[in-house]
Amino acid sequence: MTSGELDLSSGIPLYRQIKDILRTEISGGISDPTRPMTEAQLLERFDVSRAPIRQALQELTTEGYVYRQQGKGTFPVTGARVDRPADVRSGGLHQYLADRGLQPTSKVSGIERVEPPARVGHRLGIEAHEHLLHFTRLFSAQGEPFADNTIYMRAPEDFTPTAAELEETGSAFDLLARDFGITLDRAEHEAWATAATADHAAALGVPVGSPLLAIETIFFTTGGLPAGWRSAMHRAEEFKYHFVTSR
Repeated sequence: MTSGELDLSSGIPLYRQIKDILRTEISGGISDPTRPMTEAQLLERFDVSRAPIRQALQELTTEGYVYRQQGKGTFPVTGARVDRPADVRSGGLHQYLADRGLQPTSKVSGIERVEPPARVGHRLGIEAHEHLLHFTRLFSAQGEPFADNTIYMRAPEDFTPTAAELEETGSAFDLLARDFGITLDRAEHEAWATAATADHAAALGVPVGSPLLAIETIFFTTGGLPAGWRSAMHRAEEFKYHFVTSR
């Protein structure tokens, strides 16, 4: 629902239609971030009861598209908002963003077989001089870059995906599972704050030294073998990552 008008015959709940319309306008930069979105304004615009308006605003708040300022109202947060829950499977971010209507795209480059840096090789426990599949991927949502990824994968020599295939699927591990039956069981993550280098700044469209969220991931196959390493640099204002812990 992106036309800006409700479709009463669609069967889609009114709150969901209102939420989708407002989310599209916020992400597209149409909404004025300095102007509060009031219930009265939305009631007049959509000509519905308060219940769907309130539910739409509540879900937009939870997902980070709007924020509530005490005594002033609800304000839009412009730009792409990427909120990744803990239950999104490894390699599943592209599909998750597509399901939310964020129009994910990626640009893959530098596909080659190389000997990884010593630190990566040590983390993966590989033999000396073993060559891994290496490439970079720049993720965008609704045309705005939000994550600059560097990937090293342990994969059969005849696993030779093209950039177009990687961009279409959004996950090299999905292609690996499809072509060779090698599936992932789990992933381990480390996250920290860092400053944008010149390369990351150029890729993500931010000034050098801007705050970034770095997440380094080790992927493991169903059999427990380390299958790959990824370093992902995220625009801190655009990306939120949820995680869970157990006792």
